[in-house]
Amino acid sequence: MSEAQKISQGSLLSQLSAKADRLAQWHRSITFFEVVDRLVMTRAVIGCALLFGLLAAYANFEVRQSQYQVWQANKNITFLDDAPLFSTTDASYFLALARQYNETGDGNDFEKQRLFPNKQTALEDAPASDSLFDFPLLSVLIASLTDDNSTSALLQTGNALIPILGFFMALGILLAFGASGFWLEGAVAAIGAGLAPTFLARSSIGRIDTDILNLGFFYAVIGLSIYAARAKTWRNSILLTMITGLCLFVFLWWYSKAEFGWMIFIGFIWLSAIDSRSWKKPVVLGVLLATVSGLAFQSLSLSASSNYVVDFKTMGALIFPNTFDTITELRVIPFDRIISSITPSLSLGFFGILGLAVFALRHPVLAIVYGPASVFALANFLVGNRAVFYSAPMIWFGIAFLSVMIVRVIWLKMPEKWRAYRHGEVGVIAVVIAVLMGSVYWSERAQNYVPNPTFPTDIMRGFAEAEGKLPDGAVIATWWDYGYASLLFNGYNTLHDGGAQKTPVTHYVARSLLAETQKETYAILHNLASGGLQELQDNSDQFEAVEAHILDVNITQKAPVFLVLTEQMGGWMGSISKLGMWDTKQGVPITAKGNPSGSVLNYSEMKCRPSDAPGKPICNGLNFDLQAGTIDGQPALRSVTQAKDGGLVGRNLLQRDALNAVHLADIKDKGTRVLLMHDRLARSSFHRLFHLGEIDDNYFQLVYDDYPHIRIFALK
Repeated sequence: MSEAQKISQGSLLSQLSAKADRLAQWHRSITFFEVVDRLVMTRAVIGCALLFGLLAAYANFEVRQSQYQVWQANKNITFLDDAPLFSTTDASYFLALARQYNETGDGNDFEKQRLFPNKQTALEDAPASDSLFDFPLLSVLIASLTDDNSTSALLQTGNALIPILGFFMALGILLAFGASGFWLEGAVAAIGAGLAPTFLARSSIGRIDTDILNLGFFYAVIGLSIYAARAKTWRNSILLTMITGLCLFVFLWWYSKAEFGWMIFIGFIWLSAIDSRSWKKPVVLGVLLATVSGLAFQSLSLSASSNYVVDFKTMGALIFPNTFDTITELRVIPFDRIISSITPSLSLGFFGILGLAVFALRHPVLAIVYGPASVFALANFLVGNRAVFYSAPMIWFGIAFLSVMIVRVIWLKMPEKWRAYRHGEVGVIAVVIAVLMGSVYWSERAQNYVPNPTFPTDIMRGFAEAEGKLPDGAVIATWWDYGYASLLFNGYNTLHDGGAQKTPVTHYVARSLLAETQKETYAILHNLASGGLQELQDNSDQFEAVEAHILDVNITQKAPVFLVLTEQMGGWMGSISKLGMWDTKQGVPITAKGNPSGSVLNYSEMKCRPSDAPGKPICNGLNFDLQAGTIDGQPALRSVTQAKDGGLVGRNLLQRDALNAVHLADIKDKGTRVLLMHDRLARSSFHRLFHLGEIDDNYFQLVYDDYPHIRIFALK
């Protein structure tokens, strides 16, 4: 570059800097009010910040610890023997990998058992996945703190960590706002977000998952990036940028989503450029941050978002339903529900949004840094409500910011003799902060939210007791929610799980459960366990070829297969039928005859009381005639079945053209359950095998029976 070019470039930068200065002065002249600036960091402010910050962190710890105490007081439903259970399906994934880390140190040994047999085949000749960083940080942490590799010890360690991680999560949020000088407001954000319903549901006891520190890490690294971008000397800038990079590296190890890192990176570059009025500092520090954090070597995984926005998935000539449609946490919720999931009321939520608007008006440069966190709630409309909690700290910060501003305005109107007190303003603000934090805490305590375990104890006992009793190399065929838990409790191969529910395997498992013949159920499950996705893909150019393959009962058995059915799966039947009752050739649902819900089939449990006439109970306010097959005098029942402890004892075929079925289930020590369902569900393999005990001996054998909780069948 010539000397003239350097001078020209320097002149251009000087001109831009001068214009930026004039713009900043103009902005300050129209927005400067003392009450919207940060408090001067006096000893009183620092003392209050330390006190309220620690109180916010302790409140997050205490609430989750008290939840664990409730679990301990109700061990019959929350513990399996001496092991506390979990309240998320992904918990078993991290726990199983923690065991694998301690036992073999090769993550591939765990992966080979998932999506069987395809992952086993794909990883057969793969190099060992034995690096420390090949394992999730949460799994490494649990493995390092667990005395032994028993399921009980892993569960105890995982649950014991949750309150502790809650404490550090709050400190991360505090740091994010403290870096801008708003320590007191940050304390409110830490307790408000940590105890908000949307986040508490994802970080409560049993929730052995990354979510609890996803929030803490994300905000903590934002805070560190603000310090690094605003450092005045090159030495401090480089040092703080390296610290930020290391923390971001740990964050990305904890939760491998580069999108979060790039959001922070962009804010860092922006703030550094504005603060230094130079291109050199943001470029040099940006390269350093991207390198130290490893962000430069990671790519965005935006392709995964396609699962959130498409209605189906294709494989060759086949069209499969999108399983994400059946996952509750991925459903889009209205904006008012977003707000009410973060704050106790809509009005308070909008108060917080107004506070954020005032903050953005006065501090636009910082608003851009915090911007991604502020708008995360809007991701609800793309990826569902699972991302809403990332915006919770911002809403609560807005509430605290506007509250403090209002108090300071009022304080300025107070008599001068009152304002003469040395720490009067800080004292009044401290009272307001204490009231906000106290109201958040007592609001949560009034609700006393405690989650139930994801799976009932009796069902988990069935999975656990299968360990060592099935042949080596056995394959567990069940619904995907149980995939990780089955691997944790018994170590057998699985067809699909929480990380593989998006594959066509899920459709075929659902189809096998809804099949009208046990021969079809048998064929589908055996073929999935023998060839899996690969053989389906090999035949996927023609619908007829796939059908012929998936229904072939003569295929050579490659592994013993065991079908696990549970009472809980009956409650999931709406989702199962939505995925199983599907035409893969046309890519449309298969509507059950006369069913108002189309392809969706459900069990409806009726509350019945006897009437004066036998066989004519009154159920849910309707008059049933179980002999004539009528409801309120209208022909409605095709069949009535009666079973005792899961074994069929009677069946009456009634109205030939009717579409409903009633099942009377007599269960020892529990009385009689009355289930109403569509006739198509009554004819399914799931209903016949689980509720009626009708087993086709050509294809199935009952090997474990704990009805009404769980039944395990061997495929012959």
